[in-house]
Amino acid sequence: MKMPRTLFRKTNVKIALLLAIVAVSMVVMGVLLSGMQESLSRSSYDTEMEEEASELKELLASAEEEASQNKETFDDIYQSKAMSVAFMAANDAGFEATDAKMAEYRQLLDVDNVLVVKSDGTIVAKAAETKANFSYARFNYLRECLATGEPSRAVEIELPGEDWLCRYYAARLDADTMVVIEQNPEELRLLDAETSSTESVLRNISVGQNGYVFALSAQTYLIEYHPDADLVGRDALDAGIDVAKLEDGAVAQLTLDGEELYCRVSLIGDTYYVCAVPESDMAASRMVTVAVILFVFFAVIATVTLYGIFVMRQEERDGHANDHLVRVGRLRYNREVGKRAAIFTLVGFIAIVAVSFYMQTLFALSTQSVVNKERASSIAETIDRVNDRADELTVQYDERYLSKARVAAYILEANPALATKPKMQELADVLQVSGVYLFDGSGSMMVSNAPYEHFSLSTDETDQSFAFWQLLQGVDSYVQEPTEDEMTGELVQYIGVATYDDAGYTNGFVQVMVHAGRLEELLRSVQIDHVLDGVKAGSGGFAFAVSKADGTISYYPDASIQGKQATEVGLKESQIRGGYDDYITIGGETFYASSVETPDYFVYVAGPEGELMAQRLPLTLATGLIALSCLAVVFCLIAFEPEHMPAPLRSMTEDPSADRVFEIETPSGRRTRTESAASRWLNRSLDWSHMTPEQKLGYVLRLFVGVSVVAVFFSVLFKDQIFGTNSVFGYILGGGWERGLNIFALTASVMTACVIFTLSWVVQKVLHLLSDALSARGETVCRLLVSLTKYGAILGTLYWCLATVGVDTGTLLASAGLLTLAISFGAKDLVTDLLSGLFIIFEGEFRVGDTISVGTNTGTVMEIGIRTTKINDGNDNVIVLRNSAISNVVNRTKLDSFATIDVEVSVGEDLPHLENVLKEALPRIAERQPMILDGPFYRGIVALSTSTMTIRVIARCSEKNRSALERNLKREMRLLLTRHDIAPYQLQFEHDEDDHSPLSEGEADELEGADSFVESQDASIGKYDEKRAKKDKDPDARPEA
Repeated sequence: MKMPRTLFRKTNVKIALLLAIVAVSMVVMGVLLSGMQESLSRSSYDTEMEEEASELKELLASAEEEASQNKETFDDIYQSKAMSVAFMAANDAGFEATDAKMAEYRQLLDVDNVLVVKSDGTIVAKAAETKANFSYARFNYLRECLATGEPSRAVEIELPGEDWLCRYYAARLDADTMVVIEQNPEELRLLDAETSSTESVLRNISVGQNGYVFALSAQTYLIEYHPDADLVGRDALDAGIDVAKLEDGAVAQLTLDGEELYCRVSLIGDTYYVCAVPESDMAASRMVTVAVILFVFFAVIATVTLYGIFVMRQEERDGHANDHLVRVGRLRYNREVGKRAAIFTLVGFIAIVAVSFYMQTLFALSTQSVVNKERASSIAETIDRVNDRADELTVQYDERYLSKARVAAYILEANPALATKPKMQELADVLQVSGVYLFDGSGSMMVSNAPYEHFSLSTDETDQSFAFWQLLQGVDSYVQEPTEDEMTGELVQYIGVATYDDAGYTNGFVQVMVHAGRLEELLRSVQIDHVLDGVKAGSGGFAFAVSKADGTISYYPDASIQGKQATEVGLKESQIRGGYDDYITIGGETFYASSVETPDYFVYVAGPEGELMAQRLPLTLATGLIALSCLAVVFCLIAFEPEHMPAPLRSMTEDPSADRVFEIETPSGRRTRTESAASRWLNRSLDWSHMTPEQKLGYVLRLFVGVSVVAVFFSVLFKDQIFGTNSVFGYILGGGWERGLNIFALTASVMTACVIFTLSWVVQKVLHLLSDALSARGETVCRLLVSLTKYGAILGTLYWCLATVGVDTGTLLASAGLLTLAISFGAKDLVTDLLSGLFIIFEGEFRVGDTISVGTNTGTVMEIGIRTTKINDGNDNVIVLRNSAISNVVNRTKLDSFATIDVEVSVGEDLPHLENVLKEALPRIAERQPMILDGPFYRGIVALSTSTMTIRVIARCSEKNRSALERNLKREMRLLLTRHDIAPYQLQFEHDEDDHSPLSEGEADELEGADSFVESQDASIGKYDEKRAKKDKDPDARPEA
């Protein structure tokens, strides 16, 4: 009997409706999930960019002030050099308005050029050629010194087309003449670039993972700063920016050099500062998160839907639909289907919520970690750069101060009459130093501008002045490190230059003292606190540093924490290192931080946990609500049906799989279909139409798992091509995170397991194909390798995962901890069987096709597995032996074997005599024993005691003759030893080396009769073996009469 066509049509309509609901649910979930993800991402970036913009004005003002101080200090230095020349001219210190003297001054002052210029611009003397025409009005600032007597303001000329960049300073010589210093300001430009330029401010600001801030002029629309140096100086219009969107506080999508950017614009002064995040970054992050959640949602809703379809089809075929229906209003509810569908729905809903929360956590942490690491690396590069700059500044200031000391020594040597307190004070003012001191050859101060008069160099090596004795011992100059003044507490620095008499001998030295406050300020600008102060990493993110020397917090945004021991404020010892990437707690607040090691510090970039995880809850709740709504609709369609739908009739068609699948009743009373035990071992799958709903569902779930595993495999294999460089996948697989039980370790373990199991599956399939084409031994190896690959993949994955979550696997294996753990869980037999199986195969004891005997069991080897070995006893009975129970195996298929006998001889026997006897007798034994294929051989002493020694003799033979040959060899040895009176087989213990009398006639006859008897016994066995072999070769041959 067949089912009515109407029933099939209505069932198909219901199935079509279910599939349509699944399709609509996927579209709705995808659109809403993508929209919410985009909205939350943009909201997060809006908050972050707003914070960056609010702090940018203060950072730029600070940088502008820094630039002003740098320029003022630079100008003071070169104004002082110009005043030094004017002082020499006014005080008869050897001044001459000649080119030679100017060249001398150029070297003395360490400047690019020194010139004497008239008020009309005429050059009187010069140290080098110059491009300047001082008659031009652009140099009028220099002429101010002629009227005021003070050094002039700086005049800077920059003409790139003429390769002319110089800064000029002037000092008055007389009413119509001035001295001019010409200097390239490259040093000032470099200092500004490192500490106070727009680039130095903006390069320390990041937005998200790859976001940045760029600047462009509000007047010319030229790009003034961009991380890509090739874009600096380009017209924003030509680069693709719609300038109509450039308004203060505007949030817009801009295109720059073909790249779509999500931006926030800030107008500060006459410059637009644009916080920008590449749209591709936002889309990539959104795509992966949405794709994973959407796949899980599809797997869940498809599982529930397909299970309902499978059950409906099965009940149509079996006619059990009415057995579980309950009327609910105008509908009928299928209790059995509804119960199981509800379980799948609930479990699936939990899975969707868990995966959504997991993915949000994973991508939030991984993105933040990548940002932190990039910022930390950038900071480390900045620290290296500023440390080099600090060294350069120290050298520069040392050279500048030394130059001042040399000028002072030059002036006092040129005119000793200037060695008076008033002139010394005037000289100190010109040189812009705090003190000038003149010492004689005995180390006593002759004159200075100091308020005290009597001072001598100390003879105590610990005193500050002791180091200057070396100036009187042949050293030309000495620059002392800045020290703290004991009286004022200020940072001061002393520099000395030796003076010489007319004969060239040292007659004293000049010492200058400078307050190193400006150097201290400049060095402070390149110190760790200044470097980290402007660092921003995401919303609420910051940087701090821990000193490697003493473990204190060298810099922290909260001044109350700065200077304390890192362990006192919450850091653990294991967290104070480079390469750390995990949560930390400071002052009771939790941050996610990444660290990098520099020569002096451990630098951390941290973000608050609350800001990091702000998006997780709303997106997870929204995803859960959408999924629950869709699953509820699917559940209702599966579990409910209209009351007027006709009941299905039982199909009477014969089920061809009845012998493999049948119906049973479970202990709970539920009737279900299952597969027979014998059928489960068949190497043949069931036809789809004959599977139970549970079997079909299991197949579908395996398919989903397989697809996801393969997808992860290819994502790992081609992560850079699919997701781009610096992707989340790249970060997770790179292993830069902290080892331990965390989300990165778990994700890396899952991804690695997918790769290993995919490769393992491919290898197993290849080996199965090879086993059909190889010999018996090849098939044995292939079958073993299949099993070995499967278990090896599991053990390898377990080992790797344990290492990933922070377990010391080396110690674990070295101490046999893994085996101990397995045995403690009752797996002793399993471990023993696995090891025994490996030993059987690799030692080659037997293989598939060999005939073996194990105890009382004899048969042909069918399969050698990891745990068991199967043999056929010849009666189609399969004997399954545990590998650990296989011992004393007799393999009867080997061609050659060795017959081995051990003979005990008295320890007092003459060993050389015995060995000579064997030397002569063994070849004769070989002639007498035709079963010997090679040998026999003497193998020396194998055992030794106080009374006996055991010698060994072996001979090669076939396996079937081994036992017989051993018996014959024992007989031969007994006859030989007795014949030669070898103890304990002799009648007397003395030997006459010259006695080689032949056997008597009676003894010879007796030995010949014994030999004949033995040979007759061997011959009878040989005849039986020949008959057996002939019968095996020709089973139809008739026996001989």
